[in-house]
Amino acid sequence: MRRRRTTEAKKITAESVWSEYEKGESYHTQINLHDRVKRNEQFYNGDQWEGVNAPDLEKPVINVFHPAVTFLVSQIVSDDVGVDLEPFVDDEENSKNCEILMKEIDRIAENEKEQAKGRELVRDAAVDGDGCFHYYFDPYEGAAGEIKLELLDNDKVIFANPFLSDVQKQRYIIIAMRMTVEEARERAKREGISESEADSISPDISAEFAGEDSKVLSELCTVLRRYWFEGGRLCYCESTKEIMLKSPTKTGRKLYPVAWMPWEKVKNSYHGAAAMTPYIQNQIYINKMWALAATFTKRMAFPTRFYNQSILPAGLSNKIGQAIGVSGNPRDAVFVDSVPGSMSVQVLEMVDKSIAYMKESMGVTDAALGNLKMDNASAIIALSEAATAPLIIQRLGFHQCMEDAKRIVLDLMREYYGIRNIVVEETNEAGEVVRVASEVDFKSMDFDSFSVKVNVGTASYWSELMQVQTLDALFRSGVISDAITYLEEMPDGYIRHKPKLIKVLKEQRDAAQQELEAANFPPSEQPEQIVDPAAEKMTEKISAI
Repeated sequence: MRRRRTTEAKKITAESVWSEYEKGESYHTQINLHDRVKRNEQFYNGDQWEGVNAPDLEKPVINVFHPAVTFLVSQIVSDDVGVDLEPFVDDEENSKNCEILMKEIDRIAENEKEQAKGRELVRDAAVDGDGCFHYYFDPYEGAAGEIKLELLDNDKVIFANPFLSDVQKQRYIIIAMRMTVEEARERAKREGISESEADSISPDISAEFAGEDSKVLSELCTVLRRYWFEGGRLCYCESTKEIMLKSPTKTGRKLYPVAWMPWEKVKNSYHGAAAMTPYIQNQIYINKMWALAATFTKRMAFPTRFYNQSILPAGLSNKIGQAIGVSGNPRDAVFVDSVPGSMSVQVLEMVDKSIAYMKESMGVTDAALGNLKMDNASAIIALSEAATAPLIIQRLGFHQCMEDAKRIVLDLMREYYGIRNIVVEETNEAGEVVRVASEVDFKSMDFDSFSVKVNVGTASYWSELMQVQTLDALFRSGVISDAITYLEEMPDGYIRHKPKLIKVLKEQRDAAQQELEAANFPPSEQPEQIVDPAAEKMTEKISAI
């Protein structure tokens, strides 16, 4: 019996996807997204006088935004974000799979420069309002394909329901990509589309560049990638305005491959509010006041001379020692200097206050910058808390975005990895940690029953430093009495030659066990503790001291 296609798949055509894209662009125009993003980017980069027609006015720029936003971003991403995977069912197989997945997640993060792109993500959120990660699988990368990561501009992502901010609850998500017409045609031919259909792809001007005349823009076209769900499984397609480049394809994935971070959530909108937007007019005022002050200084700094033209018909000369002919008595006053009025000090005071208030409103305070006197430890702690308190919401939003990103990576592994060679660390017979290639079947991992928890936090605190401190406290208190267990749980890098120490301790333990068995004591007659006479004498001497 021939299987019927789903209703959703029947509806999807190049025209229908383009119609949905235009609907999303209409919403972006309604909220003025493209203009706002363009203006914020210009102000952040120091281009703050565009469109001002004042040829005689000085145009200085005191860019408050760049250092302020850089500071805010640095406070959020100053520490690396660590990710910890823990199976809910803690058995040997799940623990081993968890270690393999952690190693692979770290490898992908390193290859894709996730840490650096995370800083760009937060920067985009602060300047534009939203940051976006997009993960995808490239089958042509490497020997067996690789998971790739790219940053997307927030005005290139369209949600089906613009009033809903939850990514995974959207009916569909469209990603708009700009590429050359030739590249789009080559992409179409690679998917088996006829040459005549591929040649029908034509350039178009996207909404944010409407009205601009550029040769480069005239050679570009928009390619749309649409994601949606059918039967709980992710589907996708790619199309231009004219043709379908990639026909609707169903995968086994369960998540949209988009991790979204708004800087400040806006009610009834999936687009967030940028840190810069409320203060654009403040920046314009600062620049204007400084421009007027600079113009006043340039015009009024030097006196202007006035002379009687009837007495000096040939004009006034500034040449040293030159004789000047006059009409009438040369003793008469022939010129005067104008004395310019001084500029009010309130101008510069207002500029300074405007800059200070603007920084304070954005969260760049003296406490955050460390410009306060610290007399004791309590003051240092209070200063540290005051520096991070205004950005708690943004920091938590960034951590949530990174958690979503890791879940997406796991979803891609489950779908595309299969059997792969993974480099793992093992301890050889000599007690040395070596890296070896091991064949792992990811398809055999039951991700549904595996139930991975993803805990995101500051790596330098909870993942390593806090773990070492906790281990020390447990060992001192006697909760952990076995030195081997203590060393095995210690993070790498804190104890040199840790594998060799573990090996020696295990050998000593095994030797002691063999000696105990050789004594052939019945279980009821075995001594509770074997005391070394030499050690007992040493203890007596120490006690006597």
